[in-house]
This record gives sequence, C-alpha cells and structure tokens, in this order.
Amino acid sequence: MSTVAQNADDATAKFRKHWQSATADSNLTLHGFRRFKTSHLLNLRFLEDEIAELDHVIYQAGLSLNVDRSPTDRLGLRHSKRDKNVPRADAIITRGLVLRLRDLIKQYDEALVAFNNIMAMETFSLLDDEKQSSLQTDLSLYEIYNTRLLRIDLGTRSRTDPFQRWIHKWLRAFRYRRLSKKSQGNVEGLGSFEKGHRWSYQNTILVADIIGRGVTAMVTAIFLIAPLAILSQQSLRDTQLLVISLCIVVFSFLVAVMLKVSNFEMMAVSAAYAAVLSAFMSNAS
Repeated sequence: MSTVAQNADDATAKFRKHWQSATADSNLTLHGFRRFKTSHLLNLRFLEDEIAELDHVIYQAGLSLNVDRSPTDRLGLRHSKRDKNVPRADAIITRGLVLRLRDLIKQYDEALVAFNNIMAMETFSLLDDEKQSSLQTDLSLYEIYNTRLLRIDLGTRSRTDPFQRWIHKWLRAFRYRRLSKKSQGNVEGLGSFEKGHRWSYQNTILVADIIGRGVTAMVTAIFLIAPLAILSQQSLRDTQLLVISLCIVVFSFLVAVMLKVSNFEMMAVSAAYAAVLSAFMSNAS
C-alpha cells in the first residue's frame, strides 16, 4: 500500500471517530476535550530553561560593562556572581540573540496565559463519558479516571464552591470503584461493547451543582429556624446571647469552609446573619 493511500485510510478512520464525537447527543462528548496538563507544563519548562540561559548570558554581558550601579541597587547586582572569561558585550549581544529572546519571551508569555485560562476551565473525568473512554484504548482504567477533560461550553470554575468540588470528587471516585468491579469480570477490558450499546454518562458537574445548592439552602434554613425556635423558648438574656454567639461562630465557619467567598463577602454574610439573630432576640424579649 502506498503512503498516500495509507494516509487517506488514516484520515478516514480519524474522521469517522471525530464525526461520532462531533454529532453526539451528550454534552460531555460534544464539548469535552483533553487538556494535556503534563505536556503543557513540559512545554513551559523547556521555554523557561531556554530563556534562563539567555537571561544568564545577558546578565553576564551587563556586568562586564562595569557600569555604576544605582544607589538602591534594586536588582542586587552587587551580589551577582560573575563568570570567568566572559566575552565582550558586543560579541554576545547581537541582533540574532535579540530576535531569539523576543520570540522565546512571546511564546513563554502566551503559553503562560493560555495555560492559566485552561486550568481555570471546568473539568470532568474521562471516566464520566463512557463513549470517549472506550475510544482511548491506550489508557488503563486508572489512567482514564485521572484524565481530565475540559468543558468548553461552560464558564470558569473560579467561583465554584469547595463543597461542590468535594461532591464532584466523590462522584468520580464512586463511578471509578463501580467500573473497577465491573471490569474485573470483563476479560475483554473496558470499552468492549456489543453493537447497539447505549452509552452511559455521568454529568458530575451538574449533579454536584444541584446537590451543593440544595445542601447550602438546607443549612441556611436550619441556621435560621433553629435559633428562632430556641430563642422563643428562652427568657434568660445570658442564654440568648450564648445561643446567638454560637450560631454566628458556627455559621461563619461553615460559610468560610464550604463556600468560595472573599474576605469582604465573609464579613458581610456574618454581619447580616448577626443582624437577623439580633432581631430574633429582640422579638423574643
């Protein structure tokens, strides 16, 4: 078979695979893409090393000029170690070096910004999407479980509460344990399905969001109803103050741990809750 024919067959096979993903019914398959975290980090490290080498050369060239340092010496140049037999600055600093540095800095800055944006995107486990998992024949079940896919149709997770992330993590772990037991009795391995098999999906992002909102609403209701019920039965001022103080401390702690709030938002929530309990106490009195 010629190289052209082989390339055509490869392209057709890849097109068949990608067409199924691009026309799938599930949002996980449609909008889930691998982020290649390790490869991105390796690329950044390679760029970092190359720039560090140029940076060292530039500093040595600058030190060889013996220019008077500024009085404050913000860069600490007086403590910099000089290499032996450093070539002259005009032999080191060339147009080619400047262009190479400019290109590396541009690649490095763009890669940093892109990786920061990628890491801020919402993710789910490859194991959550059975259809895509079955196509990854080179990965084991554990590797599939640890592979993260990006949800490019959703916003960033910068405001996702820690409590929702815990739920998301527990759901992934539960599915992994269930599929691990299932794959132990499947000698053909993960992804071997009969024709007409209905693919399973676990939208852990949506489930974690619903559970998180429900639990947050329930906890808030408990911390509003419980003090009201207690204060209505207590006439002693000291007991009322003790109940209010405990509720404020516990409620503030739970908000700080479970929800992703800023310091100002934390103060505002605590102050608002304290004001509500103070109104309860005044009514009870």
